[in-house]
Amino acid sequence: MERQHDRTPPRCPAAPPADPTPCQGPHDAVTIVDRHGREVAGCVHHCARLLAGLEGARVHPFVPAVSAMDVYLRARELPPFAWEIGK
Repeated sequence: MERQHDRTPPRCPAAPPADPTPCQGPHDAVTIVDRHGREVAGCVHHCARLLAGLEGARVHPFVPAVSAMDVYLRARELPPFAWEIGK
């Protein structure tokens, strides 16, 4: 019997399991901090999607300004849980 290998690239820790979109860039490009102080690092794409859905979340202050602005600008255009409506 031949073994099938999953060739799907690994996703960043910020990618929600229900979000089918692929990562964009390094998996540790940005860190999001929720209102309770919990942190998760991820790609810019998934961190923006996460930020859009977490009330009181923010980008970690030590993230490079260019990446932080990219996340904030992307999140501003997204509804919470964008993957649930096909965005």
